[in-house]
Amino acid sequence: MGTINLANETVIKSTFATAQNGAFSGDGQLYLTETRLCFEAFNKIFEMGPYEIDLEDIVSVEKCWGTGGGVLPLTADAIKVELKNHQSYKFMVADSAEWLERLNR
Repeated sequence: MGTINLANETVIKSTFATAQNGAFSGDGQLYLTETRLCFEAFNKIFEMGPYEIDLEDIVSVEKCWGTGGGVLPLTADAIKVELKNHQSYKFMVADSAEWLERLNR
């Protein structure tokens, strides 16, 4: 598991986030640069990232529910990022409206 190199990029927005994949989740940092959306988990043992998503690969970003155990709704402050290859990523963030605005430009 590597780490994300942001040395040659300007970070536009960054926040604490929880990545969710079904029943599994991992806390970390979500970054937005001019070209990428990146997530780096704090705990490197679990397979929750790092994720590096090119902005041009994003088809849509929508608000969704963050869940506990993949089932129980915990928070409405989550976003779902859909990619051209039909993969999707879900992130629970405190300021989902701003993330939606920035990613849907």
